[in-house]
Amino acid sequence: MGPRRGPVFVHDPVLEPRWRTWWFAPSLDREHTFEGLVRAFEAFGGVPAVARTDRMGALGKSQGRRFTLYPPAGEFARFHGCEIRACQARDAKRKGKVERPFRDVKERFLEECRTLGPPASIDELNARAGTWLDERVHGRIHRTTGVAPAERFVVERGLLAPLPRRRFDTAYVEARRVHVAVPQIEWRGVRYSVPPACLGQRVEVRQEVGADTIEVRWAGVSVARHRIPADATTEVWDASHWSAAQAAALGRSRGRHLQLVEAAAPVLSTPTRLDVEGDVDVAAVDLRRYDPEAVR
Repeated sequence: MGPRRGPVFVHDPVLEPRWRTWWFAPSLDREHTFEGLVRAFEAFGGVPAVARTDRMGALGKSQGRRFTLYPPAGEFARFHGCEIRACQARDAKRKGKVERPFRDVKERFLEECRTLGPPASIDELNARAGTWLDERVHGRIHRTTGVAPAERFVVERGLLAPLPRRRFDTAYVEARRVHVAVPQIEWRGVRYSVPPACLGQRVEVRQEVGADTIEVRWAGVSVARHRIPADATTEVWDASHWSAAQAAALGRSRGRHLQLVEAAAPVLSTPTRLDVEGDVDVAAVDLRRYDPEAVR
């Protein structure tokens, strides 16, 4: 796929018998796992009663034969009204049903991609995968049922629970504290600007799965939106944030400067004596003011 920037993983939810969706993504973390499941439910047109997993670390924690879902995975299951059930350890029958579909990805689909030429992007890889499944899997007679999965799926779709009225939020959402002096927050090693009014405040950063932008919210209101840089840039500024930050910094500096000047200014008293050289004309002094007899 053109210049490689990292590994690519495939999410392969399967609706028995053999109706499946493939979604290639750059990660198997919790957010991408939820996104893969939501896309599968949307492709199925409904939600199954039970979703079986091979003890995925993104969904829960294994302790011997026990598998405990993480709270977000439990919330995902409650939101869709389904049960997430893990395969037991060393349960070859059930684990095989989960792992076997990946053989088609590795041994057939990806080999054909190498023969025909690698895709230029993940989007192109996903487009090829959808076409390949429709032609090579969904449209062929199933060896066990004797019916093509596409035909069987039309009947079984009615057994699924309806999709929720709103889509489950699979985005990355994390809290950040804005710097007390510079209106910036850090996200994935890059500093992004926010309005100066947010200095020292706690904000929420949100990035949709697969999106190249982030959104910053303060008290539930969107205050900034930035595009994630493709290069090694470590600082991203919005033009309006930069201007406001400069104006605020100059205002604070000017205030401190005026206070120092006023405090250092000397206090001048009214002069009581005038020293001059040469003759000076003055008015005659009325000495009667100082004559006691004149007063009487």
